[in-house]
Amino acid sequence: MSEHQPHHAPEVRPAPERQTPDWRRLEVAKGRFAQMISDGIEVDDGTARCIAHVLGRAFGRESALADFGRTGEGQYLTLRDEYLALYSDENADAVTKELIDWFGTYLVARENTGTGRQLMNEHSPPKLDLLLVRTRVRVEGEHFVVNIPASWDSGEVDGLIELLTELRLPEDQALQAFLSLPDVSVGSDNLMESFHEAFAGTFTTEEDALRALSPLEDWETSLADWCIDQGLEYDALEWNYEPLMARLRDIYDVVERLEVLHVFIK
Repeated sequence: MSEHQPHHAPEVRPAPERQTPDWRRLEVAKGRFAQMISDGIEVDDGTARCIAHVLGRAFGRESALADFGRTGEGQYLTLRDEYLALYSDENADAVTKELIDWFGTYLVARENTGTGRQLMNEHSPPKLDLLLVRTRVRVEGEHFVVNIPASWDSGEVDGLIELLTELRLPEDQALQAFLSLPDVSVGSDNLMESFHEAFAGTFTTEEDALRALSPLEDWETSLADWCIDQGLEYDALEWNYEPLMARLRDIYDVVERLEVLHVFIK
């Protein structure tokens, strides 16, 4: 785990009214454009529009997917609930799901809302449930950025807000820091267990963190002995904490917020 400051995170919006997909029309379009799509994987702009056109056939010309297919314009949040409605439908076959995996991953990359977490083999097709998206949520009047699976729709995010309210997120700065780490999914079944296992402490200074989590005091003792052997005053030497903190960050994630450091085991 390592801290990742988001450049932009989509904010949760109400889910649009769900339509019943027309799977026959989608299957016809998929057959017609199958070769064009397979030739384009990995997904570039043109391939993404082709996939959106095929998926949009399930909802008609007025759908966000169909519009993206025509124009290449549209936002992740506008498109997400439409393609996830197909993704979770019992009629969706493996090929359709793979197209949606590619398309959703393309949108996240295009808008730079992914966390950078890589749990997938780079040579294998992407999977939305293994991709995390930085998402801005409002909890008790405050906004927080958390990482949700790309396979979540607006309804699942609404349930998340209820959970974060129950966990009293606005009052728990250490939990806020933990949820900001790029490989922490707020959708994890054992979220709080993982938090407590990883949390190493909150410290006001780097020196405090080093004294608690590294052999700094042993090093100081060794240095004092060396100074005596060399006939030097111990106060004549000063510690440079920067390389020591660099070593600490190899073992721990350090999240700096509001002039304190929240530290988590990687």
